Formats: sequence, structure tokens, C-alpha cells
Amino acid sequence: MGNTSKSGAVSYLSILGALIIWSSSFVAIKIAYETYPPITLGAARFVAATLILGVLTLLPKNRIRLEKKDILPVAVSGLMGITLYAVLQNIAMQWTSASSATLIIASYPIITLLLETLIYKTKLSAVKVIGILIAIGGVVILSYVKAEARQQNELLGIVLLIVAGIAWAFYNFLTKKVVNRYPSISLLFYQTLFGTLFMLPLSLFERAQWQAPTLTTFSMMLFLGVFCSVIAFLLYNLGLKKLSPSSVTSMLNLVPIFGVFFSWLLLGERVTLQKVIGGTIVILGVMLSLRKSKPEFELPESAVEQEKQPVG
Repeated sequence: MGNTSKSGAVSYLSILGALIIWSSSFVAIKIAYETYPPITLGAARFVAATLILGVLTLLPKNRIRLEKKDILPVAVSGLMGITLYAVLQNIAMQWTSASSATLIIASYPIITLLLETLIYKTKLSAVKVIGILIAIGGVVILSYVKAEARQQNELLGIVLLIVAGIAWAFYNFLTKKVVNRYPSISLLFYQTLFGTLFMLPLSLFERAQWQAPTLTTFSMMLFLGVFCSVIAFLLYNLGLKKLSPSSVTSMLNLVPIFGVFFSWLLLGERVTLQKVIGGTIVILGVMLSLRKSKPEFELPESAVEQEKQPVG
């Protein structure tokens, strides 16, 4: 009994550790922008992540090659979930606050659910429909800024974050086709590798903005690559071994809360009443939309991993 409770505590702490790391990524991105242009930051971050994941795939249990039939879906999932998602998010973060971005990204499960309904013709219960409408209302509240108070390109930044959510949804759909055929580390390595290869040429468009990084900005880039893209995923996978999908999904709602807290603590961003109300409504809507109408069997670990909402 003691070992079981200890194991459960380790699982919860592992998930919590991953969520704290992911929540702080938006602050790290903002700080790194002092010397890194958006696409270059993404490319540098994922080069670091690819190298570390490549070393981990040398372990016997992870040393698995992609089958020919899986190369295309894995490559496209890397394009959608690594390249497009990171590029759109990084560009958007130039024009939106870290706290607002965190709260808008919390609505991504709604985008995935809507696209899943349109593409796969799945039926939505009344509770899910209400949850979707509530979450959309929360995003509208977060996005509304009076014209005279609006920063340059702020609305465009919000639109780009929503488009990034669409890219993330397609990443999930593509990954589900192959997720049960490979160890999670191996699959993540190949997706990150393809995503990085697609991103590197795009970073060349920012050559005129390249400059030597400071110790602080270089540290933030490494933090994003090592901690957010590798260590957090390993912690998350460790927690998934013992916790149910519903427990993990509930804990994911802590990401926007932690994200706003770190934005206030480290960047001095104001936590306005609009953000509190809009963010609360988004989280409530997401919780309702993800609520199961009947008891369901537990998904395998690898499948649950792909259901998580996106992170930094």
C-alpha cells in the first residue's frame, strides 16, 4: 500500500513538474526575443531538442526506424506540430502578452474537438456544445481590446495563435495514425527532426536580424529546447504510467493559471479583470467540452499522450 501511494505521489509530482515547465515557456520566449528573431528561436530550440532526443533514441528500447508507410504522416505531423505551430506561435508572441497567449492556447482542445467533428462527422452532446460555446465566448472576451488601446498587430497575433491551434489539431490527427507503433521517445524524435528540417530554411529569412545572443537569451533558448521540448515530455510520460486520462486532463487546466502567474511574476504583466474573467470562462468551457458522458475504457499511454493540449 505504501509503495502504491508513493508511486501515485511521484506520478502527480511528475505531471505537475511538466506543467510548471511548460507554463513558464511563454515567459522564456518573451525574454529570448531580446536577441533571437521568432523563427530563428524556434529553429535553435528544436535543434537542441533533436540532438538530445537523438541520443535517447540510441537506447536499445528506442532504437526503431520508421516504416516506409509511416514516413509521410510522421513528416507531415512534424511540419504541422513542430514547424507551423512553433513559427505561428513565436511570431504571434511578438504582438501579444505572454499571459494572453497562455489563456488563448488553453482553448486549443476546443479547436481540435470542432475539427474532429467536421472531419470525422462525430456527434456532439448538448454538454459539449455548451462547453464549446462558453470557451469561444471566453476567447472573444480575451481578444477584445478597444481600438484606442490596441497595440500594433495585437489582433493579428491573436488570429495567428488560433491558426496555430488548427495546425496543432491536425498534428494530433496525423499522430494518432502511428502513435501505437513506436515508443513515444522515438516518435517524438522523428517528428522533431522533420519539423526542425522544415524550419531551418525559414529562419534564413531572418538573417538581417541575427545577432549574438546574451547569456540570458541563450539560456532561455536552451531552457526551451532542453526542458520544455524534452524533459517536460519525459516527466509527463512518467506521470501517465499511473494516472488515469481524466486526472491528467484535469491537471492540464493548471497550465494557463501557472502561465499567467509566471507572466505577472517574471515579466510584470498586468493581470486584468478581463483576463481573469475570459480565462476562467475558457477553462470552464474546455472542462465541459472534455467531460465524458459515459464511463469509458482507459486509453493506452501513448494515445493519451497525444490528447494533451499543446504547450510551449
